[in-house]
Amino acid sequence: MSHARHTVKPRPAYGSRRPTSAARHVRRDRHTTTPDTLCADEGDMVLSAPPPTPEHLLYVDDILQVTCTVKAGPSVINLIGEIDSSNSGEVLRTLTEARYIDDQLIIDVSGVTFADVSAVRALQSFASGGSATIRNAQPQLNRLAGLLGLTLFD
Repeated sequence: MSHARHTVKPRPAYGSRRPTSAARHVRRDRHTTTPDTLCADEGDMVLSAPPPTPEHLLYVDDILQVTCTVKAGPSVINLIGEIDSSNSGEVLRTLTEARYIDDQLIIDVSGVTFADVSAVRALQSFASGGSATIRNAQPQLNRLAGLLGLTLFD
């Protein structure tokens, strides 16, 4: 049985390799999932801005999406869609688990297009349990909370 020998060329020291004129471009990587992601070949010089703060998906169903943006200061939880009796329990569970992400949370409800009594009660239950602020409520959500005798929204 013959054994093939593989030789590995040593890499040049960091910063010692100057890119050729052909390597000064940045190409789109066709293997990435986002069309605007850029990647460079080895040795390419790439200047880029710091990456945007990623948004993490915490919960999704047919009518609601809950995401979290972790950043310096309080992290922001975004509720987008409808909250009703079919998913308000999951909303409360998801928000409660989000406390493991950050002690201070801002719950942005500007994307909530429908909420029933169970939604307001779930949000009130979560907000009363610690340092979380509910912001950007639509007028109808504030009105519903007022009818229930609650003032939990900023």
